Amino acid sequence: QSFTFVLIGNSVLEIKGMLLPFWLILFSTSCFANVLGLNISASFNSAKVIYILIPILIIPQLLFSGIIVRFDRLHPSIASQSGVPWIGNVMTSRWAYEAMAVYQFRNNEFNTMFFEMDQKRKNSGWKKDYWVTELKSKTVSYRKALMSGDRSDLAENDLLIIRNEMAAETQQLEGFTFEGLDQFTPEKADTSLMTYTLGKLDVLFAHYRDQYNEANNERENLVKSLTATPEAKEQYLALQNVHHNLNLEDFLVNKNDTKKIVENKNRLVQKANLVYLPPYGKSFFGSHFYAPSKSFFGKQITTLSANIFVIWGMSLLLMILLFFDGLKWLLEKTNSKLLKLAVRMKMRKEQVYQ
Repeated sequence: QSFTFVLIGNSVLEIKGMLLPFWLILFSTSCFANVLGLNISASFNSAKVIYILIPILIIPQLLFSGIIVRFDRLHPSIASQSGVPWIGNVMTSRWAYEAMAVYQFRNNEFNTMFFEMDQKRKNSGWKKDYWVTELKSKTVSYRKALMSGDRSDLAENDLLIIRNEMAAETQQLEGFTFEGLDQFTPEKADTSLMTYTLGKLDVLFAHYRDQYNEANNERENLVKSLTATPEAKEQYLALQNVHHNLNLEDFLVNKNDTKKIVENKNRLVQKANLVYLPPYGKSFFGSHFYAPSKSFFGKQITTLSANIFVIWGMSLLLMILLFFDGLKWLLEKTNSKLLKLAVRMKMRKEQVYQ
């Protein structure tokens, strides 16, 4: 059934070259849904209760999949600016949708030729245009406050953000060093430290500008070689028309969001070009949505492999739960506790009336 669905769906939507990966994702999701249904059937005797439970289980899968409501737009108590909140990580639909979206964008026959170059171009462009600019603004503002002698204008949060970003950059960028990270405290920070920081930011701007130009030139040269003749150009445009999905790209690069950078937990968070952003230093479940890869025991694995692994892990847990009648046992325990609580409340009311 999953294979037939993908075969017909991809034909109608004119999605090329995605038959096997899409089938694998949807088949894995269908297996999870099957085992979930078996757990419900084994735990409830009434068909009416099961019918009521079906929409209760399905609606959250739709709402918290990441496509209808963005994870950073949820209620502040569960929203996340830099990753996927817990409520998204427990939804199979989130893992399935992300795997399909990222794989189709990254591995289609057209985009795969440019992905690595675009990754360098997009990330270095964000760094020089937004990240360095924001850090420079905070550094200049703090230096002015120090020079004026007005301690009330000193933003300790800005100082912490500058320190955290410089510390992270020394780990991510090979060859980059920053001395005096321990000086970023309200008691030790002075104008010379701010001037030194501005100098380092100029170095970083030049580095990312050169990296952007290099990747951009490399991409342009590749396009020129692929469109060197009228026949080659026609073939190139036909390939682009068949495989490149602009609407999907808008989602994965967060094109319609005016905020390209936000502050969160004393860090600057990238909100643009998420499909190109590697999950630097993040855990498996801490990776941002639409990440091109996931960290797995210190190594980077593709999002497709990682997400299918999670879906089958969820299915295995439900299989174990089904084998031991775990859901039924849990419901019985919960009902027993609720019944005892209701009896106690009733007895208390009777004592009050007496």
